[in-house]
Amino acid sequence: MAPHLLSGETVVTTERQHLAVLVPVTLLAVICLGLPLVLIQLVPNQVSGTDVSGAKAIADAVVAVVVAAWYLLRILRWRFQTYTLTTHRIVLSHGVVSRVTESIALDRIQDTVVRRPLADRLIGAGSLEIQSAGRDGTEVLRLVPKPDRFYTQILQAIEDYRVIAYPGGAEQGERTAPPAPQASAGGV
Repeated sequence: MAPHLLSGETVVTTERQHLAVLVPVTLLAVICLGLPLVLIQLVPNQVSGTDVSGAKAIADAVVAVVVAAWYLLRILRWRFQTYTLTTHRIVLSHGVVSRVTESIALDRIQDTVVRRPLADRLIGAGSLEIQSAGRDGTEVLRLVPKPDRFYTQILQAIEDYRVIAYPGGAEQGERTAPPAPQASAGGV
């Protein structure tokens, strides 16, 4: 889902977590589906002279539906978690039923760090830590595919934004603050 854009704002790129985040979920789903189905099939069809094959089929179906619903929810959570870089901000969105959207203005970003432990490097992913003025702590974008490219795009977007917002200071290699608001002539 594309974020609501401000006037003059365009999307540079949208990323989501690396597909590898679904590997543990998939393994857990296979175990949670396979183990109960095997155990149910180990129950004999006749228990104390009563045919329980219908109950076994119902139990199989219930297990399959519950695990499939849980797995689908996890996939949807992955699908709807996005990191969108625009010409003015970074928009972080997540949630399936209840959506949460946060944004970090590019001119508020103070520091960005790319962390790529060995396991992440093997799959071509990494985490970006974004520290911005006026926020509590650091925002971490986990398991971003090709994090160096996304990091470079963020830095380029920040520089492009500075050129637009502060045209005189960007050419001279220095950042100038926007003009301070003027006091009214009426006083108070």
